[in-house]
Amino acid sequence: MIFAENLSAAGSLLKQKLPQLPPLHGQSGQAQLEKTTSALNESQMTLDEQIADQYTRLEKHTQSGIDAVDKYTHFVRERQKIETEYAAALKKLIKGYSPKKRDEETDFTTKTCFGKLLEEMTGIANQHELIADSLSQNVVKELQSYIRELKEERNKHFQDAKHEEKLLNASIKKLDQTKDAYRSAYNEYVKSKNQFHKVDQDVNQTKAQVEKCRRTMEGRNKAREDCKNEYILQLQQTNKDQRDYYSTKLPAVFQRIQEMDEKRINKLGEYFKKYAQSHKDVLPLIGKCLDTIEQAGGSVDATQDSNKVVERHKTGLTPPDDYEMMDLENELQSNQVGNNQTDNASITSSEGSVKANGGGTITGRAKTKRGGFGGIFKAKEEVKPKDDFSHLPPSQQRRELQKKIDEIQAQIDQEMKAKDALTKMRDVYAKNTQLGDPNSTDKELSAIGKKLDNLRLELQKYQKFMGYSPYRNNSCQSSGFVDQADGKPNVSTPQGTPHGTPHGTPVPDRAHPSEASPMREGSNGTSTGSEEHEQSSPSRLQQDQSFDGDDDPDFDEDVQALYQAKAIYAFETADPNLLGLGEGEVIDVLEEDDGDGWTRVRRGNEEGYVPTSYLLKT
Repeated sequence: MIFAENLSAAGSLLKQKLPQLPPLHGQSGQAQLEKTTSALNESQMTLDEQIADQYTRLEKHTQSGIDAVDKYTHFVRERQKIETEYAAALKKLIKGYSPKKRDEETDFTTKTCFGKLLEEMTGIANQHELIADSLSQNVVKELQSYIRELKEERNKHFQDAKHEEKLLNASIKKLDQTKDAYRSAYNEYVKSKNQFHKVDQDVNQTKAQVEKCRRTMEGRNKAREDCKNEYILQLQQTNKDQRDYYSTKLPAVFQRIQEMDEKRINKLGEYFKKYAQSHKDVLPLIGKCLDTIEQAGGSVDATQDSNKVVERHKTGLTPPDDYEMMDLENELQSNQVGNNQTDNASITSSEGSVKANGGGTITGRAKTKRGGFGGIFKAKEEVKPKDDFSHLPPSQQRRELQKKIDEIQAQIDQEMKAKDALTKMRDVYAKNTQLGDPNSTDKELSAIGKKLDNLRLELQKYQKFMGYSPYRNNSCQSSGFVDQADGKPNVSTPQGTPHGTPHGTPVPDRAHPSEASPMREGSNGTSTGSEEHEQSSPSRLQQDQSFDGDDDPDFDEDVQALYQAKAIYAFETADPNLLGLGEGEVIDVLEEDDGDGWTRVRRGNEEGYVPTSYLLKT
């Protein structure tokens, strides 16, 4: 490895610069010591410079690596922000183009396709949010945590290197101290030795002075030997510390730094892959969304949409008759015997007759203003909607009435299911009172009954508008305006609906009008059907009157009451087939409710139907 190789070269240089120290004696020893010390200092300075240079390079390189990771982290964070903003902008766009309320034209294939496109684009926006979330969780947060770990690890490695360098410097400093002590002791010894030789050779010196100089020389020689030994020991320890530092400790630190840097590079490569994987994970889903949009585009059918427009807006009205030709010449010849004033009056009267009857003269046509294409696209005045949709053309009226009937019938079915569920619950409570009180459901059943009554009244109202009565052998298919809506000429007066139809009575299948229930007879012994209907359809009246005989058990005055019941609510009605009740009134029950919500009752000589939920058996 590069760091270890550099340090091995530094160790070899150290061995070359630091030869084995020979014994030091006299002036030559002093010179050799100074030479060795100089070589040691020179070698140390060279290595220090190299190591300092290595530290600078390594610190710069590792810091640049951390900066690269931090830069990539900022890049991914900005990319995540773009994905989040893009998803939000896409959803805002979809919301702006989504229909605020249901449109009549939403069943067109183009509108359906566009709605599918908006739906799939919402899915695509969600996928971009997933990309942003994946980048945030799997890349940005992990990189931020790794950068903190990387900085801490880098600081620790350089602190370890500085600590080892500090220990080596302390050993070298101690070596310098022992070296200075040894040099000082050596100089003192040489000085005392010279003094002893000088005194010993001087004949004028006494023996005591010579002995004193000897003892001084011997003491300083002993101090020199001690300092020398201490210096040699410290020198050996310092050399050992230095070899360990350059050969073992510092390479180990550099090796850990190198492993840290390689780990950083590998980690960065892994996060490059995670960045790509965050996108690849959602690409199949985005592709499916785009495939669905493509399939929806293939389902667009111009013919189907065109037919729906025709079906929705056709009026069912028959075209007007052709204009008749007015032969004014024959009329003038026949009136030549008259005077001019009479002729002019006759011509004026004829022209007025032509205008009134939509005549086909040039003058009449010039004065008749018509829109393009026979007035089909003529601007219409705003008409206030009516309950029976009579403001619409017959075909559209029939469609709207049928839609209203279907909606009410769906509500009735829903309420009936709720009623059946409560009835079953009441039966369970009746069998096992520990589960609950059977009477606790009466309030809810009563409320559902009232709601069903109102819905049935509403249903019967719209059935009347459709020209359908469950008490006559007629149906919505046989009504005059329906034939007119289908393009058939209206040759008879539209059949009315008998006003005496009990609200909410069972509605027979329109496909089998012959199975309709017979119409109830009023208290005066005559049919309670609409006068307009009886006058316009004699055959229907004759058919209705056939129910007045004794063959129909509904009109048997001797029918026995099943039981008596009390009205728990007041019931008011203007329908002759229904019987108004007062709260608390007791009546006879002739026929029980067969599931339609109505019960046939009798009060004195009056009979009629009342809501079943209004009665309580006594």
